[in-house]
Amino acid sequence: MIEEPQRYRVEFASGTAASVAKRRSFRDLERNDIERDLHGWPARPAFRVRGFFGRLGVHVLSATTGLLMLPLYILAAVLGSPASPEKRGELEDRENEVDDFPVMWAGTGQTARTLPWQLDPSRRSWRTVTEIELAEQDGLVRIWSYEDTARGSRHLSWSGGEKVPGSEAVLWSLPRSEIVGAEIKRFSLDESDFRVSFRDGSWVRLTSSPDGARRMVDLLGQGMPESDPAPALP
Repeated sequence: MIEEPQRYRVEFASGTAASVAKRRSFRDLERNDIERDLHGWPARPAFRVRGFFGRLGVHVLSATTGLLMLPLYILAAVLGSPASPEKRGELEDRENEVDDFPVMWAGTGQTARTLPWQLDPSRRSWRTVTEIELAEQDGLVRIWSYEDTARGSRHLSWSGGEKVPGSEAVLWSLPRSEIVGAEIKRFSLDESDFRVSFRDGSWVRLTSSPDGARRMVDLLGQGMPESDPAPALP
């Protein structure tokens, strides 16, 4: 019996540094904004890096949230629960993680621009779920979507929802051979971000669960031809 390929929830990553927290940009090879050039994408306010007072607000909110959550973390530890504050690794690339936060880096016509806009949580319904899979049978990487029945809101939702019948669809597919590498990005919460590099030099930064990110990096990092290394990344 052929096993069904495993799927993992995935979406475009979001910044974690105060200057770009919960924000993301889409860039060409000269770091110009390309959102308006992405065909069919719903419009969103232009990306900008936060100034001093904006960054201060993020720090204050984070500190307040941490204090409010502390009793819950202590209680979870007493009860033996694995719940704990999310941790962020060391900064790797200040230009792309603090001064800017591109999740798509692609010139005109390059592969990264073909990814679906539904991967952007700020553009889709909060009930829309996107998943990634690598089907070894046909060698295709696919992005799926479906609508979830979970209750809540964009800011607070409860798990346990089910797929809305008839809502599942393939949004995107690409031969595995067009991917030349994938790597975990340490400057993310619990190392849940990963970057996928395409043969034409474009790349995207995605996020999943920590386990999903590691698993996809393992799968997409296999079989890279030694004679054709990944292009240098900016």
